[in-house]
Amino acid sequence: MLMELSPVIIDVVTELFNKLLVTADVPPEWKLANVTRRPIYKKGNKSSPSNYIHVSLTVVLCKIFESMRDKIVEHLEKHELIRESQRGFVKKKSCLSNLLVFMKEVTSYLDSGYPVDVIYLDFQKAFDKVPHHRLLMKLQAHSIGCNVLQWIGNWLSGRNQWVILGGQVSDWCNVLSGVPQGSVLGPLLFVILMILMRLLTISYSNLLMILNFLNKVNSVEEVENMRTDLRSIMVQGVANAI
Repeated sequence: MLMELSPVIIDVVTELFNKLLVTADVPPEWKLANVTRRPIYKKGNKSSPSNYIHVSLTVVLCKIFESMRDKIVEHLEKHELIRESQRGFVKKKSCLSNLLVFMKEVTSYLDSGYPVDVIYLDFQKAFDKVPHHRLLMKLQAHSIGCNVLQWIGNWLSGRNQWVILGGQVSDWCNVLSGVPQGSVLGPLLFVILMILMRLLTISYSNLLMILNFLNKVNSVEEVENMRTDLRSIMVQGVANAI
């Protein structure tokens, strides 16, 4: 629909977007979300709601405005803030490329006669638990522009969602933490949080974000180094409430 109307509305939409970026205002409707009636199954007991990813349906015009993420990514790449090890939610990288790199490194270690320790990490409901104030601190630490930073802060605050199922609707519920699932900016904001955790914690081991954590173990010292990194990750996980 928007594509068909683009010749008619493009001037108005452009003026609206420019005004929102200057004032950092967010229309109230852009802070509302419908939780989809067809959640994505993850694992475990299919009768348990906690085993599903509940994607939020948000305003299409807001998603278009969120395409500012491309400029944020350019900024991060220019200053080399996105590490090579970051595989999730990064263009031209994926879980598959993560697995290929992982297999190459493990095979190389084993061919050289070294034992390898591998630990898989999973931050439970990490997308839902990200504290907004800490996320904004991370964005500021990455020198995200003042207007963009303020707009994202306003976009995250005061959000509400409800569930629509079988023609029935729930009451509106305040969203006090996390990045909006189903949004354009959400995955990038999560990556930024994980990038800073990566910089603060890992000293010795190789962390292939976001799936696996591996280290060549050829001495007692290397075992202890890996334990040190794991303790650091735990401390950062607690500090960031994920």
